[in-house]
Amino acid sequence: MPHPDINPFYRIWFTWIDPLCLLCSVSTCFLNPAAALEMLTPPHILPFRPEHAALIYQCGILYGFMGIILGVLLRASPDIKVWRVVEAATLTVDVALVVAQLVELGQQGRLALGEWRGIDVFNLVFTVWVAGVRGAFLGGVGERSVVGGKKKV
Repeated sequence: MPHPDINPFYRIWFTWIDPLCLLCSVSTCFLNPAAALEMLTPPHILPFRPEHAALIYQCGILYGFMGIILGVLLRASPDIKVWRVVEAATLTVDVALVVAQLVELGQQGRLALGEWRGIDVFNLVFTVWVAGVRGAFLGGVGERSVVGGKKKV
């Protein structure tokens, strides 16, 4: 279904790239829960135990739900209001993930940049990036405006 009022960058990002990233997260949670935990906490601080798998699976389920909403609902609806609600809700998740990561790093005594692992940097930078993309969308950056009855970018 066409989305004439959605900037092509946002349409591609929210309906293709976001769901593919989430699919990677879902796959990791279900196929290798130990690796999913290691992306959040170094094994020397919190080694994976089989009892952790249930929590990691629940994360995978929630990431899967988000992927369906982004990859299916947004494709099914050309309504900009639906897109804004979905992206605002997802932005709250992104902000919560950034806060949770920083709290976790603080609890581990690893708030100093020199203590961060590559995956810590990637997780934080990527999440801030996608939050910025969502914020730009919600702020109307790149939005097409109507001038004299015609769309203008």
